[in-house]
Amino acid sequence: MYRTSTNKVCDSMQHEPWELVPELKKEHLESLANLLVLVRGEVIDRHEPELGDTRLSLGIRAYECCRTRIILNHGATDFPWLSIINSTGRFTFAINGVPVRFSRNAPNALPDRKLIRSAEAESQMELFAQEGPSYTEVHWFLVIDSPYDTPVENAYFVGYDETNKIVCKWEIPVSDHVLALGDVNQEKPEAVTVKPAAAKLKTRKKNVDEND
Repeated sequence: MYRTSTNKVCDSMQHEPWELVPELKKEHLESLANLLVLVRGEVIDRHEPELGDTRLSLGIRAYECCRTRIILNHGATDFPWLSIINSTGRFTFAINGVPVRFSRNAPNALPDRKLIRSAEAESQMELFAQEGPSYTEVHWFLVIDSPYDTPVENAYFVGYDETNKIVCKWEIPVSDHVLALGDVNQEKPEAVTVKPAAAKLKTRKKNVDEND
């Protein structure tokens, strides 16, 4: 939110995200959205209701896989602008230093609990505020607006003010056929430890020959 001008906030709906915050570059938003679409597609392809998979299990798996893939790709050759602010709890990453979260909801129906910024994100935005007037109080989200069992119908990059009202919304052009990961021979990011989801996965027992 531009603290020195209420009109600036009202007018921001007429602007693209990178016009309000130059660090939110169009090509970076598109790359990240296509990564999440790719991951969601992979998860949905493996959804097996006949084995007992449910809407809840699919939602948890899709979220955790997207979170893990973002963590594993931050700082990679294709994503040098991507960093991690908070890897657990209110998972928050950053695009060129700007805190961002992701969710699968309609943009105008994001739960209030999701719009609570983490302490780490607050500290990050305080650094931006010290550099001069900016939209430092806007909460940025990459929002997948799609049924739970569909990779993508619409994706948006949305900014919410302190009252949880939308002040900026840009529809991201996405494709479920885009290769979002870099070539296997590219420079790899440093390995990180990713905390597992709370749900436990059932392990399969292997038949072992008694002579082994």
